[in-house]
Amino acid sequence: MLRHLIIRFTVLFAVTVLTVSSFGTANAAQDMTTAWTDEDFASVRLISAQTRTNGSDTLRLGLEFELQPDWKIYWRSAGDAGFPPQLEWTGSENIGDATILWPAPHRFSIFGLETFGYKNQIILPIDVAIPTPDQPVSVRLNVDYLVCSDICIPASANFNLDIPATAADSSASVASNQAHQIEKFVSRVPLRGTDLPISVNSIKAQSGSEQPVLRLGISGLTDADVSVDDILIESDLRAGFGTPTAVSQPAGSSPDLSYFELPVFGLANGQSLDQAALTVTVIAGPLSVEQPVTVGTAQSSTASTASTQAGVSSADTTSIWLIAIFALLGGLILNVMPCVLPVLSIKVMSVINMRAEDTKHVRSGFLASAAGIITSFWLIAAALVAIKLAGGSIGWGIQFQQPLFLTVMTIILAVFALNMWGLFEISGPSELGNVANDAIADQQSRGRHLSSHFLTGMFATLLATPCSAPFLGTAIGFALAGSLFDIFLIFTLLGVGLALPYLAIAIRPGVARLLPKPGRWMNVVKIVLGLALIGTAIWLLGILSVQIGFGGAIAVGGGLVAGSLFVWARSRTEKLRPRFAFTALAVTGFLVALFAPGFTKPPQQATMARSNGQLEWQAFAPDTIPALIANGKTVLVDVTAEWCVTCQVNKKLVLETSEVAQALGADNVVLMQADWTRPDQEIADYLASYGRFGIPFNAVFGPDAPDGILLSELLSVDAVLDALQKAGAGDGAKIAKGGA
Repeated sequence: MLRHLIIRFTVLFAVTVLTVSSFGTANAAQDMTTAWTDEDFASVRLISAQTRTNGSDTLRLGLEFELQPDWKIYWRSAGDAGFPPQLEWTGSENIGDATILWPAPHRFSIFGLETFGYKNQIILPIDVAIPTPDQPVSVRLNVDYLVCSDICIPASANFNLDIPATAADSSASVASNQAHQIEKFVSRVPLRGTDLPISVNSIKAQSGSEQPVLRLGISGLTDADVSVDDILIESDLRAGFGTPTAVSQPAGSSPDLSYFELPVFGLANGQSLDQAALTVTVIAGPLSVEQPVTVGTAQSSTASTASTQAGVSSADTTSIWLIAIFALLGGLILNVMPCVLPVLSIKVMSVINMRAEDTKHVRSGFLASAAGIITSFWLIAAALVAIKLAGGSIGWGIQFQQPLFLTVMTIILAVFALNMWGLFEISGPSELGNVANDAIADQQSRGRHLSSHFLTGMFATLLATPCSAPFLGTAIGFALAGSLFDIFLIFTLLGVGLALPYLAIAIRPGVARLLPKPGRWMNVVKIVLGLALIGTAIWLLGILSVQIGFGGAIAVGGGLVAGSLFVWARSRTEKLRPRFAFTALAVTGFLVALFAPGFTKPPQQATMARSNGQLEWQAFAPDTIPALIANGKTVLVDVTAEWCVTCQVNKKLVLETSEVAQALGADNVVLMQADWTRPDQEIADYLASYGRFGIPFNAVFGPDAPDGILLSELLSVDAVLDALQKAGAGDGAKIAKGGA
């Protein structure tokens, strides 16, 4: 009866927590943001660059992640493992198509596997279409994302953000306090379009060696004064591309071209990259460009087609078997992790008790434990496959994100330790087999029952899921991003790896006979093994403290200590009434531990800190522009920032070129520059008045264009000179353009 009440209370508690946490609230005034959704590995929130729609047909949002050290999320093309954040807008109102603007990612390499993503702080800018610009916008966003370190954990967050159409105070700023921060990450988005400062001029597939390669010719690096850091290739083909290597220029090639080669992995037999459509992202310091290309004709060599195909097939097979090896090693190493060692200690006790038995019983016991481990991994794989087919997010150790689960596991371990120390006995038929405690009781009193050994293996798997062992994160990430077959293959090998010690003793049962004869020393062993279980419980309390705070973890631990003391007191008396009283007090202590997380406040995550050449620029003073125009002046307004890569490219490759600088140096041209390196509400409001919430921003005002001519974000010489001429700069712009 008590167990049913506990289950009902815990389910009610879990539903309450999930219901409360599913709502994000937007802050008022100039901070247009939801509350943070905190996990122990990351915090995420939704922010807006605009405080109201103000008749605009586009809304710029930002999905802000603050990741703990060594954790990362993934780019739109994750690489060999992982998947990018997934957005679901169900329930939103006045929302059209949404486009994520992906900043240039980092490459993460481990054991020949390549993934792409972000670490520390990242804001993913999102441009959302507004079908009815004069109406408010209601954003209801669900985000599923995968965050990885040594292990990969999927997480989700729900955000509610309402953007009004107008403000009660018409003088209030349209640009929010978050606009500046969003634009800093917009500046890291690779440039696209024509007239790029650097570009891919040629790309060819070469299969003249054992390893197929792509050879790219890139122009503009010298003029832009940058060097290539990385080249990322995206395609619809099931193929991987390695890191770029600079190679010498072919004879007769243009001196402006720099050449790079990337190895190609995983092409199917007979498959070629010729005429394949690829997307190439070139990252050169702070500058990056994105360009769609078509692979040219391959340059064949004397190497035979058969040998080339063999090399491709070998590369594909090698990558698959490399992941398989990672899975096997990861499972094996789990045996020495602190979360699994106590279960092995339980098994050691069973071996000691079986010492006098025959080889058959030793072998069958360890085979049953191995079967329990592998079966548990199959059950986990089947559950993940079912969730994946249903469209949900999946992951390893996801239950260890739940404070309730951690609390229950901590209580179970404490009870196991008390039982190991002989303070009470767990009774009940072993054939029920649905409570993990029976595994210990059966092993101590009914060692011949295989169900107890099987349950020991399943319990080992249950405790293994929070562990971060070497190789484990890579294997799990590959499985979760792969096919259904990949999931079952990887989880089977993980199970085999974890079960290897049990299988080894099953193959050579004589190892168990090397243990000493049973005696009084076994009591000492029980004390040591109980301490190991308590150590694991303390470790879980440490994980719990990250989620519910140090005070909450102390409350759980205090309840466990109180309950354990009453269990000890119960064992010291034979009188019925005191035993009943101590039992009730012990149960109360454990219930306090169980429900303590529900009355604690999660800790607040620490937020990261936000933080001229030959032209003569004046300070930004937009109020003076009408007077300057009245005096016959032409004004070029440039809003820039040190973190704006495109701004620096525009300055170097356009504004400071001789022909443009000549036109801008005319007596009737005034250059006015605004520096948005640090947040400045006046600049943000000025941008918003033109429907812009980011930079670069360039506009030309003059007698013939008093309202201004807005220029493209990526400037060109002709565009600037044409705008100066149309605005009334006169002969200076004409002469400069003619000279160009």
